[in-house]
Amino acid sequence: MNPTMSDLAALKPEDSAILSALPIPIMLVNEDNIIVQANDSCEDFFERGKNRIEGRAVEQIVTFIDTRINEALVTMNNDLTAQNMQIITPSGSALVDVWINALHSHRDMRIIMIVKRREKRDYIGDHSEAGEQLAMGAPAILSHEIKNPLAGIKGAAQFLAKKANASELPMTSLIVTEVDRIARLLDQMQNLGNHNPVQFNEENIHIILDQALQSIRIANPKLPNIITQYDPSLPNIYVDYDAVLQILINLIQNGIDACHDTENPEIIIKTRYVMSGSLRRSNDQNTNIVKLPIEVIIKDNGPGIAQHIHNELFTPFVTTKREGQGLGLAIVRKFIRQLNSRILHERDDKNGLTIFRILLPMSHGIEK
Repeated sequence: MNPTMSDLAALKPEDSAILSALPIPIMLVNEDNIIVQANDSCEDFFERGKNRIEGRAVEQIVTFIDTRINEALVTMNNDLTAQNMQIITPSGSALVDVWINALHSHRDMRIIMIVKRREKRDYIGDHSEAGEQLAMGAPAILSHEIKNPLAGIKGAAQFLAKKANASELPMTSLIVTEVDRIARLLDQMQNLGNHNPVQFNEENIHIILDQALQSIRIANPKLPNIITQYDPSLPNIYVDYDAVLQILINLIQNGIDACHDTENPEIIIKTRYVMSGSLRRSNDQNTNIVKLPIEVIIKDNGPGIAQHIHNELFTPFVTTKREGQGLGLAIVRKFIRQLNSRILHERDDKNGLTIFRILLPMSHGIEK
């Protein structure tokens, strides 16, 4: 069955434009498993023009080594997220992550997104832009799919709660709680896609740390032992206050979550001056060295980050948390880049510690 105009109307025009611009292969597939829309990145990935992709059965274009993924391509039963999958390409094969999702407002239509895996990376400056751009486009694509029904669902649950008996109230309360959770997730996604520039000012890192800990204490009724080891002689940093605050909150909260089930959980936060911290920043005219002598170290005595996601630690939607969305470290990554700073992750197996190091510029820390 050939695609129709009603198939192509499943996405709003602005969403189609977003899909076309994203730097990863994205396809829209109808209920007959026909690709009715493919973005420009599909041409490069599959090495054929869109006129040889659109109108074809999805299994003619997309084939994985794992037959389970191929079966999922042609069934409408469930959404699917899979990582480290081998896909067959005209040039051989490639290792990819794949998302197959039904559209909320058009359940007979699915979006297939493919992200090529990248080589091992040691720190934030090595990360590719593709995953970040995907996450930045996602809020615009999903906003009308998710946000519009949320207010109605929450309102209906609150209305039912007024008439519910005592045994039914937990169910209405659950609905309201889950709606609020989804709304917070969307807010995080929009934060990731926000293009507002950072505002650099001279700030005291310890004031920002104290504010972060205050927010953490309000949000967590039960906390591990938090040890602070501050160097009061540190000079001021040259950063955006809100960006650094969000970085610290996300990293400290990650540490708290990581050591939740650890006996005698502990978080250590340390500041110090280092001589070796720097970032090489290049443009068309010259290369600048940004000195990053202010180091913030956040350690937790949790079990550590799963080995299989080490290389994708800062990639959006990558997480091993049961209730996590995988956006916290992606937001950290975004702000670190905007601040011309660095973040490094390491594991101290001898002492059972997970360590994040943030290297920040002090005031007037740029040398040409």
